[in-house]
Parts: sequence; structure tokens; C-alpha cells
Amino acid sequence: MLNNGDILEKKYEVIRVLGKGGMGVVYLCKDTKLLNLWAIKEVINDTTNIDILAEANILKDLNHTGIRKIVDVFYENGNIYMVQDYVEGQTLKEYVRVNGKIHTARICQIISELCDILGYLHKQNPVIIYRDIKPSNIMITTSGKIILIDFGISKIYNNDIEKDIVCAVSNGYAAPEQYGLGKCCKQTDIYGIGMLVYFMVKGRDPHTGVEPLLDESYEVGIDENFKVLIQRCIQIDIVDRYSSVEALKKEVLQVLRKNSYKKVPISCDNKTNGRMNAKKINTRMLSKGEFKKTISVFILFIIVILASVSILYGNKKEDVDMKTADMYQISKPVLGTPRDEK
Repeated sequence: MLNNGDILEKKYEVIRVLGKGGMGVVYLCKDTKLLNLWAIKEVINDTTNIDILAEANILKDLNHTGIRKIVDVFYENGNIYMVQDYVEGQTLKEYVRVNGKIHTARICQIISELCDILGYLHKQNPVIIYRDIKPSNIMITTSGKIILIDFGISKIYNNDIEKDIVCAVSNGYAAPEQYGLGKCCKQTDIYGIGMLVYFMVKGRDPHTGVEPLLDESYEVGIDENFKVLIQRCIQIDIVDRYSSVEALKKEVLQVLRKNSYKKVPISCDNKTNGRMNAKKINTRMLSKGEFKKTISVFILFIIVILASVSILYGNKKEDVDMKTADMYQISKPVLGTPRDEK
């Protein structure tokens, strides 16, 4: 392990450790010539690593804003070092440790962005399976953007094999097939997303893989839509999970939409001495069907009003005519009446 102040490749000065994982250590380093910062991953070259260049080979051709670029690879002291863009922020694990459980809208945003990143990987030819979704591998930048880091156990999908030979797991988040029980595929990453959502709604790691499947694991107040989503993501049988991250993202956006329709309490503006501020009342647009229904009801209401006015006006006019006629008969002299003879 390197110490602060060590120099790599005669130009990268080690500042501090950014993180540690099963596949190596990541250091924050400064280019002594250009003075910019880099994240450099040290991968120990020992017999337990089947292919220490696997991560570098996967990353070298990728180009996505949610994935750190790899700009240099070199050997030193028998180990391999990968130089990547430095991302300022904190991991999702650190974020939850500081802030606790995450609210529904923020969870939907995080998962939506993560689905976009994984969708990009799954569309590569051949397909790339990430296989290591967990809170410490999700970076939240200072601007709130999501970055997927550490591709140490990622793999290129092989359609010719029926079962993975190597067991690659992160305990608590790995799908059953990662334990050598089957073949990793796109649904393996979907399983990891389900566990990640559970972590965010609970504010802690799941104790076992079975825990999120049990209804009693969810306290009152946890969004019911998330429970359904999580339990579908982490089904034991791959065919029972979401078919793709695109299908999962669609479901996540529906959860967000339902949540945004919920009423928000009316707040008071201190500047108006406690009077309600109507601008802060949450409203939503009517759907097309609701709009047509509302217009139809409104038109019917107008017709009823007009009909009522018409009937009322007609009745009043008839009364006026009758009264006028009566008055006319009383004041009009009777024709043909003989005068009294004297």
C-alpha cells in the first residue's frame, strides 16, 4: 500500500486514499507537472487475479458521463495502476450515513440515472454486465449527478457458457447466480438495483438476501410502490425480474409521478402575518380524459342554468301579461250600456 507523498510514474504524487475494495486501492493523486487531480487505482498483481487488465480493457472504449474515463495504464513495483478522472463528491454509502434514509423523489432520480448508465453498458456489443451494484460503488457528485465506479468484477457477457465459472460477489447485494448457481446477465444488475433501493428506503444494508422479500421488513411509511418494485427486482428466478433496466426505469418514473400527485400542506408566509400563501399549494395538470370530462360537466351545468333562467323568465312574463289584461278590463268602459232615462 502506498503512503502520502509517494510518486508514481515519476509524476503522480499520492495525496490520500479514496477507497479500498476487493480488487485494489484507489488513491487521490496530483500530477506534479499539470497540477490536476486524478483517481489512480492500484491492482495487486497476484495469483488470485485471473485478469488484472479486465477492468482496463472494459473501460478503455466506454464513453458515458456516468462512467469515469480511463486515461492511462502503467506498471510499477509489480502492480498495475489505472489513471481515471477524479470525481469530487461522496459515495451513496457515505451520503446515507450522514443524511439517513432518502426521500422518494431523490431515490427515483438516483435509480433513473443508474438505469441510464447500466442501459448503456447492456447495449454494448458484446454486452457488459456490471455485477457489483452497491452503495460504495455509486458516487454522488457535488452537483448531484450519479457516477458508477469500480468495474473490478464487471464482465463481458458470454453467450456460449451456461454457468459462470468464477464466483464474484459483494455480500448482501449479489444475485444468486453470482455464487456459481447460474449465469450472470442483465437481470443480475437489476437484482443489485433492487437491493440498492432497499438500502435507501431503510437507511442500512439488508441483513440477508431474503429480508427484502418479506412484507414485514417494511415499516409503515415506506412507499408501497417501492416495496413492489424491490421485490420484483430481487426475485430468485431471473425470469421473474424486470426484463430490462429500461422497463425498470419506466416503473421508477411511475412511482415518481404518483408521489408528485400527493398533496403538499399549505404553508404560511411570515411576511403576510400567517396568511396562507396560495403560490405554495401543489397542483397538477389534468389528464386528457379528466379534461374532457370536466368540460362536459361544465357545459351541462351551463345548459341547466340557461334552461332554468328561460323557464323562470317565461313564468314571470306570463304573470305580467295576465295582470296587464286584468287591469285593462277593469279600467275599460262597458260598451252598449243604456243611459238612465229621466
